[in-house]
Amino acid sequence: MKVYLIKTPEYELDNFKDVCNLLSSFEGTLDFIPSFYEFDKNDFDFLQYDLFPQHNFKYPSNDIAIKFDPSQGSPLSWRELFSLCDFYREVFKIESNAFVALLTNRKNALNWFSANDKSRNIFVHTAEWDQYTQVNAKYPIAYQVVENVMQSLMNLNVEEGPSEYIHEPLKGCMNDFCDNKNQIIIKLQTANICNSCFQKIKDEKVDAKILKQVRTIFNGIRNEFIFLEDLEDAPEPTPIIVDKSGKIILPEQSLEIRLTPLFKTLYLFFLSKPNGVTVAQLSDFKDELLLIYKKLKPGVSDEEAKKRIDNLSHPLGDGFNPTKTHINRIITDLLSEPVADFYRISGTAGNPYFIKVPRNLIDIRY
Repeated sequence: MKVYLIKTPEYELDNFKDVCNLLSSFEGTLDFIPSFYEFDKNDFDFLQYDLFPQHNFKYPSNDIAIKFDPSQGSPLSWRELFSLCDFYREVFKIESNAFVALLTNRKNALNWFSANDKSRNIFVHTAEWDQYTQVNAKYPIAYQVVENVMQSLMNLNVEEGPSEYIHEPLKGCMNDFCDNKNQIIIKLQTANICNSCFQKIKDEKVDAKILKQVRTIFNGIRNEFIFLEDLEDAPEPTPIIVDKSGKIILPEQSLEIRLTPLFKTLYLFFLSKPNGVTVAQLSDFKDELLLIYKKLKPGVSDEEAKKRIDNLSHPLGDGFNPTKTHINRIITDLLSEPVADFYRISGTAGNPYFIKVPRNLIDIRY
């Protein structure tokens, strides 16, 4: 059974590949097929808005939020998200029994982690997982894809709320209804399917080979959480120095965080801001960012420097998120978890972004 994996433009390609590779690493009947098709923002107005404020999510139902309205800061309706899946199905003539799973950073009307519809379309919200776990986001995102495949095969309608097979309170089951989003970690840690849901799977005659593969995937994801829990000593940050030449050095590890001038500009900026800065506030610091960038890249023209910094700092531009993501990936690859979390640029849309290293460990000599 095929599961096509697609993404919205703002979801970083490397992160998308990580999720696809993880799912494809588990052999079985479910065939996870990544697609690198890029949706044209001119065809879908709601894709033109990459950044937007935090939302209160007071919608009593998904149908009330029918269309994205940037002037009101509305998140996307499920209808809009699933329309991308339907469009992909039509363009590529996807078979009706296949799944199409959309991975997106975009917030949705009910503030859910994921959902599916009767056409075997799925969306998974890929952002903000650092609020719930230090485990790499690819693991909970992959779990959400597989969970929705199973719920569809079980003929469950999660949107209808708690039932015999949609559990509230929690049972540590795949089908726990996490009304409080922090509860999501419980089912990720247990990776369980309860007896009643297992019987429902049998009643719906779900292929036993699919169930076996799903259990293997869930256990593989669960192991990542167990490993994190079993770490005996809490990680401790170490000093970080920006020397006179602009090198970012972790002297106790004998490591250098190597970044391009533009990436380093943003990183040094946040190192100097103990209280953090929101994306909306970045444009207030354009002169400071420009000064850092031109010092790091002295040969750059004034016009080119201004263009780069304008794009990086504009609240509706497409520069900040990819730059932050690239920086965080470089740091994660260099330091690994969980230590890397102290040195990444952390934060969520509408709130200040910041670097967690304590100020007494930061020495900027540049």
